Amino acid sequence: MTDQVPMTTLMQQLMLQTLQKTAIALPFAQDIFLLETHIAGLHYYDIKNLSTPLQLADALLLRREPDNINDELAIVILTVSAQKLGYLPKFRNQVLARLMDVGKSMVAEVAQLKTYDNTASAYAPKSIDPTTIIDVRLRISLRE
Repeated sequence: MTDQVPMTTLMQQLMLQTLQKTAIALPFAQDIFLLETHIAGLHYYDIKNLSTPLQLADALLLRREPDNINDELAIVILTVSAQKLGYLPKFRNQVLARLMDVGKSMVAEVAQLKTYDNTASAYAPKSIDPTTIIDVRLRISLRE
């Protein structure tokens, strides 16, 4: 057994004694907001039949997909049960992909859910009901 105390534990004990507090919020112990964006390709995945419907503030997973043939900086967006929702838009992923590649942790959550009536749109995919378009916006933060 060692009699050495880890530096962080020792520093926390000294800060507690000095400030006479029972808890101290450590710097950068919270998420740092980076951006809010939509999910690219959402209409290609079966969002209407998720095992658990999406709700505001639901956590989402971000995973790098460096072997993606369309975008080497691709970041896939998944539900916590690993159901694919789509991708971070290509024009938004350069910096985030590089941060993830060096080990930074990104967290995402559902920021907005909207349903649109899209009967007249030429852009409505033919594989889904063209009268209903679901838009999910997500909030991405850096976790320190």
